[in-house]
Amino acid sequence: MRYVARVKGRLFLLAAAVTLAACSEDKPKAVDPKRVMQVNGVWLLDGKPWTGKQSSVYPDGKPSFEGELIEGKPHGTWTWYYESGNPRSRVVYSLGMHDGNETHYYDDAANTPMWIKVWRDGRFVESHQWKADGTPVLPRTAPGTNTATSAVP
Repeated sequence: MRYVARVKGRLFLLAAAVTLAACSEDKPKAVDPKRVMQVNGVWLLDGKPWTGKQSSVYPDGKPSFEGELIEGKPHGTWTWYYESGNPRSRVVYSLGMHDGNETHYYDDAANTPMWIKVWRDGRFVESHQWKADGTPVLPRTAPGTNTATSAVP
């Protein structure tokens, strides 16, 4: 299960990289996906570790995702959006490792959380799920972890 989650996360980032645009303070510049590659978990632009803000937009101009790379590794909060403009997912990274809450939302005006995974130093701690009406689904914890830790939406 852990492998599947790791693969899904990498595929999520890979899909985002195909449509990456490097943002500058003045004017965003589109980046040709042929210039971007990932080697051993590090994103490279023209063969060098990529540092800077990343973003992409839907055809109507609404944001698709946004985040930042430091030395080729996702860092800080990365946010993906539904075409409606509502947040789809927010993931916190610390130099390429999950470190904080990974939150997935329903596409509604209240930004209702669907699922929160808690990560510490790249290790899964626990997850909580809710139905669209807010009814909780039983939490899951990693084997041998302290179940007192709680997710905060």
